[in-house]
Amino acid sequence: MVTRNSPAARIALAAGLVVLALVLVPAALAGKPGGGGGHGGGGGGGSCAQKSPGVYVDNTYAWAQYGSWGLPGQQLMYAIDVIDYDVGCASSTFAVSVSAPGGFSVSIPTSTISLKAGGSGYVWAYVTSPTAIADGDYPITVSVTRSGGSASATSFYKVFSSDSTAPTLFWPNPGDGLTITGRSYNVTVSSSDDHAVRKIDVSIDGVLKSETSCDGVAYSCSLYYAWSPQSGKHTATFRSYDWLGNVGFLTVSFTVG
Repeated sequence: MVTRNSPAARIALAAGLVVLALVLVPAALAGKPGGGGGHGGGGGGGSCAQKSPGVYVDNTYAWAQYGSWGLPGQQLMYAIDVIDYDVGCASSTFAVSVSAPGGFSVSIPTSTISLKAGGSGYVWAYVTSPTAIADGDYPITVSVTRSGGSASATSFYKVFSSDSTAPTLFWPNPGDGLTITGRSYNVTVSSSDDHAVRKIDVSIDGVLKSETSCDGVAYSCSLYYAWSPQSGKHTATFRSYDWLGNVGFLTVSFTVG
């Protein structure tokens, strides 16, 4: 007689479980990648889709415009944005070169950049025009290359020798008529010019407090000054200078509570 807990019953139960497992496990794995003898070699790996790189040149002349203004013999800075459009690939190293018309000089302190797939980064180029040159737009061509692909973009060095328009100032902080509080206050202003802003300064109650140079010959530029306010009424005068001596002014009156 075979009882429920007898050795023979336990052996029969174990054998049944083994058979059930042999049937169910392959069925469960059949729909999974790499399982049940399917393709994928244990889950497989990602594939690499290598694409041509992208390159853009950020200029200092207005918004969405090509080129930067410069006086004869002036050095301009160009920010070269390199983009790795690869998908699923290892990092790549890109070589960057810049060509300019005869008589111009070009300097690229770091002419290579390594990027991850889908990443981007900047390389800086410095271009100087001849001291004797006619006004006009001179092409600056940027090339980015790596094994398997290349890209290029054209910007301009916009030579000018005269300018009678003063820069404009906007977004002052504090604004005219404002009342401010606190032990510290960020005095700010922005400026733009039809060619390029050289520097901005600010005076409070007739005393020069801060000035900033607009690096890279900038169409637009901003000044930031951390001021320790004193109670009472005050006047701030902002001045913006272009490269040919034109000066723009903006004065605001405000109160420190």
